[in-house]
Amino acid sequence: MSWDAAPVSRGRGAEGSEPDLTGAQIDAKRRFNAAVEAAGPGLADILWRVVCAGEGMRQAETALGWPARAGKLVLTLALDRVAAYYRVR
Repeated sequence: MSWDAAPVSRGRGAEGSEPDLTGAQIDAKRRFNAAVEAAGPGLADILWRVVCAGEGMRQAETALGWPARAGKLVLTLALDRVAAYYRVR
């Protein structure tokens, strides 16, 4: 997911300037980062890879150097922490 705003052109042939992020975009990014941080160190890695990047569990476990089936347990813990952060459970 890209949090960047679309570049704004200043006219014909002009180069785009720095994107102007809206308050809603900045707030959404802040909330997203806070939720991922709520998972905690070590848990955020598997959370990011599986939920955000769309990697499969086996691919994420391999990339992190974890044994098979370890990711399922760690991802469950990470999702529990994010659910608690959002007060879902």
